[in-house]
Formats: sequence, structure tokens, C-alpha cells
Amino acid sequence: MRTDDLIAQLSVSVEPVKSGAVARILLGTIALGLLGSIMVMMAAIGLRHDLSTAMTSFGMWTKLVYTFAIAAFGFWLVERVGRPGAPITPASRLLALPVLVIVAVAVAQLLAPGADMPDLVMGHTARVCPFLVVMVSLPMLIASFWALRRLAPTRLTLAGALAGLFAGGAGAFVYSLHCPETAAPFVALWYSAGILLTAGLGALLGPRLLRW
Repeated sequence: MRTDDLIAQLSVSVEPVKSGAVARILLGTIALGLLGSIMVMMAAIGLRHDLSTAMTSFGMWTKLVYTFAIAAFGFWLVERVGRPGAPITPASRLLALPVLVIVAVAVAQLLAPGADMPDLVMGHTARVCPFLVVMVSLPMLIASFWALRRLAPTRLTLAGALAGLFAGGAGAFVYSLHCPETAAPFVALWYSAGILLTAGLGALLGPRLLRW
């Protein structure tokens, strides 16, 4: 049998992938990862005791919106990178928006009259914040890798990094429910550091765990 005939025969029974199949695979798996991150946070460090009061503050909503935006754009990027040849440039450009906003808020707070710069930047938990973000992000990172293995990523280091970016954003969002820090400079520096550490971990693991 000639190659052309074989290809034609194999393609007869091929059905198109249903619209939204990739997103459904990701959402289903990642829902379990989010549950896992919440369970890790609750078991290891717990909710902040004044959460109901904190939810009325500008600082709390600033970090929730920032981390949610990173996770949302990260999810979009993971969905893109799971499709061979799919463009990621639009989503990667939009990812800069939440970063620019948190930096702008941070600069405004640092330049405010009477600002306590060391406290705004370091808070009380700078030494542990990035590592706790990574810890809470790990179940989501595992779920993201599991979902990507059901897809067809071809750029494995990039896919791992984007999975880590998404997991870091989602983990940082969950961690926000524990963390007492609300200053934008702290969030811009240390939350972002935790997200980038998770992305770096994903980049390291991608070529090893996402290979077909």
C-alpha cells in the first residue's frame, strides 16, 4: 500500500475535535488542583482570622484581583500552548496589564507622603511569602501538568513555565486568604516572586514530564 493510500484510509474515520474540548479538559482537571491548593492552605497555614474584615479593604481586593488576573491569563496561555501551533502572543501581551497596574499602585503607595517604605516593601512575612505561595501552588501545578499530558504541547519548557505561571497565580490567589499583608509594593514584589518561582519550577519539569 502506498503512503498516500494509507493516509487517506486512516483519515476516513477521523472525527473533528469538538469545540471547547481543550478548555473542558483543563477546567475539569484544574478544578481538582484548586481544591488541592485550598486543602494544602487550610491544613498547613489556615485562613486569616480576620478574613471577613479584611474583605472590605482595598489592599485585600488589590491582591485578589492581581493574582486572579495572573491566573486567568495563565490559564489562557496554558490552553494555547496545549495546541500545537496555536499563537500565544495576544495572551502574553495582555499578561502585562495586571503587572503594570500593581506596579503603578505600588509606586503610588511608596511615593505617598509619610510612606513607611521598609514596611510597605518587606511587611512581616517577606522571608516566607514566596515559598508559601509555591507550596500552595503545587497541587495546581500537578493538575496543570496532568492536563497538558492529555493535550499535545510541543514546546515543553515553555508549556511547563506557563503551567507554573498559571499555578503560581492560582496558588497566590488561594494564599491571599491567609496572608495578612495588603500593601501593593509587598504584593508586587513577593507574591510575584512566588509566582515566578513556580513558573521556573514548571520550566524545569516541563521537558521531563510533558514529553510524549
